[in-house]
Amino acid sequence: MPICQETSVRPRLVIFDNSIVNWSHKLDRDKAYEITWLIRRLFRALGARADEYLGAAGQTAADRAVMEFLHPHARLSVPEIARRYKVSRQHVQVTVNKLLDQGLLASEENPKHKRSSLIRLNRAGRERFGEIQRTEVVLVDKLFADLSGSDIDVTRRTLRRLLDRLNLGYQ
Repeated sequence: MPICQETSVRPRLVIFDNSIVNWSHKLDRDKAYEITWLIRRLFRALGARADEYLGAAGQTAADRAVMEFLHPHARLSVPEIARRYKVSRQHVQVTVNKLLDQGLLASEENPKHKRSSLIRLNRAGRERFGEIQRTEVVLVDKLFADLSGSDIDVTRRTLRRLLDRLNLGYQ
């Protein structure tokens, strides 16, 4: 069965991932698809901008994501990071190995699992992540400068609802 299919029942009901969504309000499919397309474009544009400032610090978006999960004092195994990041354990392991080699992470014994160490940011890692956050604050301030508080609130609520529907959650 396709992921999204309109039923013949009115008001417009759409089966989405085995759930029925009532589109009886004025939102039409073209606008909903455009929003999805815009989110994808925004994701890619934010990624490209992040590559610029992260690259200057010798990091990647994957490095930043792992560091964020560990900031400031979390101790997580590679499989735990992978589950939270929604990527493969192997992908996270490559990133963790790189960050360990750069001296930004520390590894310690995991009392719950002999073969899966706990990973944490060390002092250098916390400092590097702090630098990244300070850069991001300036960029976010510029990006959102002309948006009203209510625009930001509506956007936050809408994105959170969409994430919930995709079972990704938000933290």
